[in-house]
Amino acid sequence: MTISKYLKYYILIILFFSCFSLARAGFEVSEVMYDASGTDDGHEWVEVENTGSLSDDLSKWYLFTDNSKHALVPQGQAVVPAYGYAVIAQNPAKFKSDYPNFSGILYDSSWTDFNNTNETIGLKDPVLTLADSMTVNSSMGATGDGNSLQKIDGVFIGSIPTPGLANVKSTPIVVAEPLVAESVPIKTLKKSKFTKSS
Repeated sequence: MTISKYLKYYILIILFFSCFSLARAGFEVSEVMYDASGTDDGHEWVEVENTGSLSDDLSKWYLFTDNSKHALVPQGQAVVPAYGYAVIAQNPAKFKSDYPNFSGILYDSSWTDFNNTNETIGLKDPVLTLADSMTVNSSMGATGDGNSLQKIDGVFIGSIPTPGLANVKSTPIVVAEPLVAESVPIKTLKKSKFTKSS
């Protein structure tokens, strides 16, 4: 066998394993509702995106909040398709009430309310290898104003929630200040010179 034939086989083997390594599944945190407007007890949720080219069962993964491990329980479909999304809800019933039009993949998990000033949220694979994490801080926005933190162009920003859908930069919800009526003095009307005197 000539050197050129060995080289061809070597290149074919490299290409085969390169393609195999590219075909994978992987999850990353893509959106977080950490401070829902009003009481956020049971209204928090985390959206994850399957960034890989293979579908995967998210129920084999774990959500970590400040190093506490939380199991993920599917509420229906468990497998997240390639480049698809799933929402992990603190309370699925409250989540469905908050987002009645949601029809995506939903998981149940339980955690103590996020610490709005400094909370690390992570995803670990079935063998507990950290796949992705992010730290929530109120300085990032989405503080009780109806917005969520969304990963757009690699950065988390406050924007209108899009659970189960691709994040799109939008004008955040702005909570208007209540209008306060100013007291305006009533001017005394002068007597008209045409008024009949008594």
